Amino acid sequence: MIVGDITVASVTRNVVSAFVEWRKCQGVGNATISRDLCAWRGPINWALKEQIISSAPRIAEVRGAKKRRETEYSPEQVAAILDAARASPDREHVHLYAMIHLSTHGRSEAILELDASQIKGDRIYFNADGREQTRKQRSIVPIAPTLAPWLVGITGKVIKYRAATSEKTQREGGPAFFERETNDIGRAFEACLIAAHVAKPTLGLARQATDAQDNLLWLPARKKQGETEPRPKMVGLGSPNTLRHTIHTWHQRRGVPQAQIDAAAGHSSERGSGANYTHLRPEYLQEFIASTEAFWAAVGAHTKAHLRYQAGAKCAR
Repeated sequence: MIVGDITVASVTRNVVSAFVEWRKCQGVGNATISRDLCAWRGPINWALKEQIISSAPRIAEVRGAKKRRETEYSPEQVAAILDAARASPDREHVHLYAMIHLSTHGRSEAILELDASQIKGDRIYFNADGREQTRKQRSIVPIAPTLAPWLVGITGKVIKYRAATSEKTQREGGPAFFERETNDIGRAFEACLIAAHVAKPTLGLARQATDAQDNLLWLPARKKQGETEPRPKMVGLGSPNTLRHTIHTWHQRRGVPQAQIDAAAGHSSERGSGANYTHLRPEYLQEFIASTEAFWAAVGAHTKAHLRYQAGAKCAR
């Protein structure tokens, strides 16, 4: 164990090794030790960047620490998420968000800020008029056929939270629903993951939460709902950004030209005046859109929640 004052100069290879062994003796796993070492590196690297120190010691990664594996959803898992989103009016904004995200490979913040005025013809212009492009480029993407019906008739902000009004409001002749703009979708998305897990637990879209010591967490019984036993506290597996990784990987596996994937994702390296007109070409992102429709066909093997018009009937939004 390390005692006394610690200086940057005292953070040697032997000190780091001793710290790692000490934590292991406490029964701590490699992943936790790896996070501990990140806490060491953070302030040291900051001090180096701010020129408070002239050099920084190398703090090696703990051996055996597993690298983070990014989650990827299968078409069947996406189908379950869409089903869960469509099952409740207050989650329909998650459904539309997922449809746009998986159809365009757009950035999450660009989708959440999207206004109907940015939908022009058969293109979505994720960078609004008058907004300066930043390092995180916002792309122009053709509207995939499966997505197109979901965008018909939208005005104002595209992604809006929608919830039912009270019975009293409705009895008095008020609206059945109210809408408000939203800039965050994380909690609603996780609710969909948990609901999808309840409906189809074999898909592994959620798990029971644990504390720092890996003990399972439970919530008290809801007596008003007739529960008599505690229920597991669940957490969803993945996040809205998992959709971006999912569709990115799908396109790569299908052999879509990397330049098209990058252009849709906002990673395009095109420069010069010609780049401003590339999106006007008829063949613009042609393979990308074909691959997107192939993805929706794969999802269609498990649900019809991605289709706005089913058997000639219009699905209400």
